[in-house]
Amino acid sequence: MTAAGHNTALNDEEKQALWGHHVRRRLALKHKRDDLAEEEKTAKKDAKNDGFAEAEIKDFIDCMTTDDPQKKVDNFNMLRRNRIRLGLIQDDRKQDLLGDRVTNEQMIYAAGVEAGLAALDRVSKKYQGGSSEDRAWLDGYDEGQRIARENLQSAMEKRNAAKAATTNEEPPAGGDDPFTE
Repeated sequence: MTAAGHNTALNDEEKQALWGHHVRRRLALKHKRDDLAEEEKTAKKDAKNDGFAEAEIKDFIDCMTTDDPQKKVDNFNMLRRNRIRLGLIQDDRKQDLLGDRVTNEQMIYAAGVEAGLAALDRVSKKYQGGSSEDRAWLDGYDEGQRIARENLQSAMEKRNAAKAATTNEEPPAGGDDPFTE
């Protein structure tokens, strides 16, 4: 039985060499996946140590990067109905729906803030360039960037100082700089 593909004109050593090439490529990818998994594990641990729940971060990223936002909304509504049925949360569906509604532009602005905080690309992919929606998203993005720029360093310093206080160690000198790769 011969192997599938177009390498039938190769001699045994050429086939072995080609096999080795494919194995090396796959191993390199496996090592990258392993390294990324370890990096993700560290990131999850750091977030947990900073008081952020993994499930909340994962859900946020899933919602932020979804191709079908309506599916996320439908799932949220289903979860909400079930929690109301179980008496875990109050049924506020009969209250004034317009009492504390935000405008579409405010929602777009908030999405821009989150994108800015996450340092995503400064492009509102969902809105026509130059439109009021685009401008709202970009203004929100800039606000998110401002918040991160003005507050991240002090937050990291306070967190590192708190870690050092609990472990009686000196905080790392630049070892936890969020702006380095």
